[in-house]
Amino acid sequence: MQIILVLACVALVALLSVQLVWLNKAYSAQERAFNHSVQVALTSVSDQLLAHSGKGVTSAAPVQQVASNFFLAELNAPVDPAQASKILRQELAKRKLQERYEFGFYNSLDDTLLFGQYVPTSQRVSNTNPEPVVRHERAGATPLYNLAVVFPGKTSFILREMEFWWYSTGALLLVVLFFAYTMVQILREKRLSELKTDFINNLTHELQTPITNIGLASEVLRKRSETLSPDRLTRYHDLIHSENERLRAQVERVLQMATMESRELALKKETVDLHALLLQTGENLAPRLQQRSGHLRLDLQATNSLVHADSLHVANAFYSLLDNAEKYSNQAPEIEVTTRDTEQGILISIRDRGIGIKQEFQKFLFDKFYRVPNGNVHNVKGFGLGLSYVKAIMEAHQGQVTVESAEQQGTCFRLVLPVN
Repeated sequence: MQIILVLACVALVALLSVQLVWLNKAYSAQERAFNHSVQVALTSVSDQLLAHSGKGVTSAAPVQQVASNFFLAELNAPVDPAQASKILRQELAKRKLQERYEFGFYNSLDDTLLFGQYVPTSQRVSNTNPEPVVRHERAGATPLYNLAVVFPGKTSFILREMEFWWYSTGALLLVVLFFAYTMVQILREKRLSELKTDFINNLTHELQTPITNIGLASEVLRKRSETLSPDRLTRYHDLIHSENERLRAQVERVLQMATMESRELALKKETVDLHALLLQTGENLAPRLQQRSGHLRLDLQATNSLVHADSLHVANAFYSLLDNAEKYSNQAPEIEVTTRDTEQGILISIRDRGIGIKQEFQKFLFDKFYRVPNGNVHNVKGFGLGLSYVKAIMEAHQGQVTVESAEQQGTCFRLVLPVN
């Protein structure tokens, strides 16, 4: 898969490089054609002007290209500016050079501008007399002229003439964008497939354990219930009950995510006291914390803890975060829950001193089925659904959840819910 992607990317880069080379060659060819047409037109203009000058000269000196868009025809002869303007427009029109330009006649002795005119693109050849040129002629002997023409829009004119190349380049860019989009989707599907495979493996293991325990306990009760003491009978009954509850909770979590994925989640919103909800959730976690000599500290500072929310789903979100804080603490869990007022609503922070999460993995934490691929984290049971569930519930309540963590320094989840 990776080899195919690399080869495809190399092929696209090569294709784009070839297209850029051809674009450059096409521009150079169009520029040479433009320069050639201008030089031929100015040569014809020079010949006609010299023929009418009465000096008996029939061939002008070669037209010089002083700059990319600046052309100079050395006449060294007296000419009529109005007639020159008309002939120049006609010769340029013959060669379809319908581009704005400026021309001027310079004194061949000192290069001072004597006549000048700007001709816009919209002006076409006609039988009417042209607009008078701007005159700067000084009194005295009739000067000898040189003709200079400047095309200020030469580059844009050439680019417009390359219309076919721009269409082909645009089509190629669309192909590249479509390819890039396809590759992103393929990689996303590949990653999702890998995550789902891991999820199925975790699910199989998580469901197999309680099923096995229930089966063993049921078999003992079926064959030896008469010989067992009351204490052992109670212990086996409690085992079946607890494992059944564990199995039910696991299936319920998977069903919740399936419901949310199909966008059929129906929230039963009511006025809920978040402080009371946090106290209740903390009590549910207390037995597990006591077994590990852990502590849960509540610092509830928010002055308005009432929100319009679904108490069941919000409580499940709180429990999921507290459950993670307990599971991902190597030593005795130390968990701190705080609340305070913000402009957006009420902020709930759940902080632990556990193993933490590397920065590179944090952007994937709220993805479905994702579990941090790092040592101890894989030793902790779970499906990778808890945090994606928390995010979905927060978004369903127009809230948000963020995370701040550092490896071996603990993790802090911050929830924001709007108040009534």
